[in-house]
Amino acid sequence: MFELSPAELKARLDRQEAIALLDVRNAEEFEAWRIESKHDFPVAHVAYFDFIEDPEAAIAALPFSQEQEVVVVCAKGGSSEFVANLMNEAGYNALNMTGGMQAWGDLYEVREVVPSSARLTLLQFNRVGKGCLSYLIASGKEAIVVDPGRHVAQYVEEAKRRGLSIAHVVDTHVHADHVSGAPELVELTGAPYHLHEGDASFGKLNVASGEGQIRLGELVVDVLQEHTPGHTPGSTSLVVDGRFFISGDTLFVKSVGRPDLGGHAVEWAHDLYRTLSEKIRRLSDDTTVLPGHFASLDEIREDGVVAGVLGEIRKSNPALAIEDAGAFVAFIQENMRPQPELYGEIRRVNLGLVSACEDQRTALEIGKNECAASKALA
Repeated sequence: MFELSPAELKARLDRQEAIALLDVRNAEEFEAWRIESKHDFPVAHVAYFDFIEDPEAAIAALPFSQEQEVVVVCAKGGSSEFVANLMNEAGYNALNMTGGMQAWGDLYEVREVVPSSARLTLLQFNRVGKGCLSYLIASGKEAIVVDPGRHVAQYVEEAKRRGLSIAHVVDTHVHADHVSGAPELVELTGAPYHLHEGDASFGKLNVASGEGQIRLGELVVDVLQEHTPGHTPGSTSLVVDGRFFISGDTLFVKSVGRPDLGGHAVEWAHDLYRTLSEKIRRLSDDTTVLPGHFASLDEIREDGVVAGVLGEIRKSNPALAIEDAGAFVAFIQENMRPQPELYGEIRRVNLGLVSACEDQRTALEIGKNECAASKALA
């Protein structure tokens, strides 16, 4: 059996290699979340149970030639292995993607936002399948990790490889779409955990006191001083070196963070409007916005970094063009969709109200994030 990893599949799709994808999960799972690429590639869906019930008919339904290299994907990698074997026995050129969509959702890519120097290191960790972004900021020998995912070893290893000590851990807000890695990272490093009291007060978290600036070497990072409520009451943003705006779920390149996840859509939408129209308006047009999520793959720059220049975002992001609070609330309501059922439980885990084992955390995180005030996913 020939296999390839999610990272290998991502690299081959990025290189626009002649490769096709067969997804064998059920139709509902396929419609809700699938593998994407910036470049078009052939995709087909034939459910695993079709191969169980009538293998010959399922094989005959494949829209691929036997010469076409086909990657078979399922939820965890087991069903796809079975189907890939059937296809190969029938003369097809099939490969199994190891770990399935679960592994695709755990794939990260790390990019330098700017070339690293002793004065400033700014890395973006892109959790590709979920559209989640986290950051490592460093100057001198100390680093801040912002919005870490639960796979915390990568931050520790990246810091160690660069000779850095993780001195602070920040969550820009209480996340609803993924389990935060902040508590585990704090335990591993002994660094203080920063989360605005507007969110922390709902849970049982041991957060650092104090607000304002953090100094790393020659660098000044405004952390809790930049309180930007709306997505949640305690949402914050970070201004790094006066030119990079790590916006959490407040502002995305093409949308804004949805304010309804806590059940106070109208109230929090008014907060978000004030944040956008007052605080973010103060930032200069040449500020680089580094969001917590991306809504579509065309928000990824050619260098692989998800970012936008604020002046351009002001022209293209419809939420920033609205000049009236009532119209903004109406815009948010028009772009509302039901939140995933598991988001409430993820918030409870992240607030320290309940615990979850690794298998439970994995199950909670299945699927792409739905944190934007947009009818589109992400």
